[in-house]
Amino acid sequence: MKKLILCLLFVLVSTCFVTNAMAIPSITNVHGGLGVSATVENARGRDWTIYLQGPAVILGSKTGGTITRKSATIRTPIAPPAFGAGPIKVIIKINRLILPDIITIKYGIMLGPFVLLGHNIPSGHHS
Repeated sequence: MKKLILCLLFVLVSTCFVTNAMAIPSITNVHGGLGVSATVENARGRDWTIYLQGPAVILGSKTGGTITRKSATIRTPIAPPAFGAGPIKVIIKINRLILPDIITIKYGIMLGPFVLLGHNIPSGHHS
């Protein structure tokens, strides 16, 4: 009876661990405005990066950090803000150790510190 209880407890704990470990990080709610912001889910402890790529991005072309909660908002800094003019490509990336990174790409226009975003390529598993 003790072995059966111990075995059931082990199965329960290992199932919970696998379920949490298998949660796929996601990037949602990507917004422009004063810089770029996005919501990330299931990415606690992962590094993130926002790249602003364009011919006239003068400041703030790369921002990053580490996600400290299960759900968090990541963003380019407000002070000093990213700054540029013209068309841009926004790449938001959640780094994963072994599995492919999670990447979302949006296109838009940058006018000084303001970003206007258009259509996007959905989140996916890219290397």
